[in-house]
Amino acid sequence: MSGIRPGARTPKDAAPPPGPILRPPHVPLLARALGGYCSSDPYWSQVDTVEAFAPGLYLVVDAHGRIVWLGMAAGEQGVTGRIRKHLLEPWKLAHFHRVWVASAYDQISRPALEAAEGWAADALDLRTRMPYRTWPPSTDWLSLIGRQPVA
Repeated sequence: MSGIRPGARTPKDAAPPPGPILRPPHVPLLARALGGYCSSDPYWSQVDTVEAFAPGLYLVVDAHGRIVWLGMAAGEQGVTGRIRKHLLEPWKLAHFHRVWVASAYDQISRPALEAAEGWAADALDLRTRMPYRTWPPSTDWLSLIGRQPVA
């Protein structure tokens, strides 16, 4: 037990405890979270060289393969732009090692991306395993993502 209460936040410059080790069966969950909006199979990159300019979901691991961040990215720079912003924070620069990216088609709405991020957090059990982080709810996932035809 980490001693951090659910919902408790660490200082912005302090690294929170890492989450579970990323296992091979976890990776496809990123694509599944995006449903028919997923534009490619998930792939990984070093965080400092990631080239993913589309919107999508990303999962960051530390040098030991432990999950340290799950997020979504929208906007002109996509996942690459979001990762670059993260790396401006010292603890993230020190702990972000590799990033798994599941790109989405540009037509995905922000509410759909948020629902996909929430669904991925639930599927990876991160709300329990990383209680100091918060993710969007996944309650609208079925209507926003789950019934979307596969492109």
